[in-house]
This record gives sequence, structure tokens and C-alpha cells, in this order.
Amino acid sequence: MLKHLAELEKRIETQNAKPRTRFIGPSTKEVIYAEFYDQVRMRIEAHGTRYFPSFNGNKLYGSLTMVITIDSFGRLRDAQVAESSGQPVLDRKALAIVQASSPFEPFSADMKRRVDQIAVVARFTFTREGELNAEVAHP
Repeated sequence: MLKHLAELEKRIETQNAKPRTRFIGPSTKEVIYAEFYDQVRMRIEAHGTRYFPSFNGNKLYGSLTMVITIDSFGRLRDAQVAESSGQPVLDRKALAIVQASSPFEPFSADMKRRVDQIAVVARFTFTREGELNAEVAHP
């Protein structure tokens, strides 16, 4: 019995030590998360449009999917390419755009009560019009 209780206590401590993460996807309906994502999206799009990726003097076009994790202070905790554009240079430059766009706004008090960090799965499209468009993607 004591061994079982010790295992249970360890499992609870491990679970409590993990940050509470909310994944944002296309089916997210809560307004607070949608508004937060919209602020993040606009900031990344503005930065990506201003510093549109190029290589050897040529603009890079394409789409990729990234997972962006942001903590309650608005700091970028992680950014990973989940689905490549097929162009490693564009993938690296997209990561750099996200990193350069941070920090983001801190979470609202309501968000802080609910989660420690948010992970957004987003599709980034670098268009021939010289714009970066970001939208929530299916994980």
C-alpha cells in the first residue's frame, strides 16, 4: 500500500511540475485564445512582410506549418517546423521571423489562471505578393 501511495504521489508531482499547455487549433472557440492568437499572428505577419525572406537576391515563396509555444510572459519558448515547405532555407528564415517577432504580449489574467503556455499550430504562407499570411492549422 505504501509503495502504491509513493508511486501515486510521484506521478502527481511530475504532472504538477509540467506547464499547463493549451493547444490552439482551428476548432478553438474561446475568445481569449482567439484574440491572443490574432495579436501573435499580426505581429509575425508584419515582421515577415517587412523582412520577407530571400536567398541570393531572390524572394522565397512557399508554405510551411510550425508549432509555436509561448509562455504567460509572452516569451517564445519554442518554435518548430512541423511540416516543411520543402525549402530548408525558407524553413530556417521562417523560424528566424518568429523568433525576431517575440516577445509577444503577456497573457491576460484570465489566461494565466487557465494555462502556463500556449502552443499554436500555424500555417505560414509566403506569397508572390510579398506578404506573409499566417493561419491556425490542423495539428
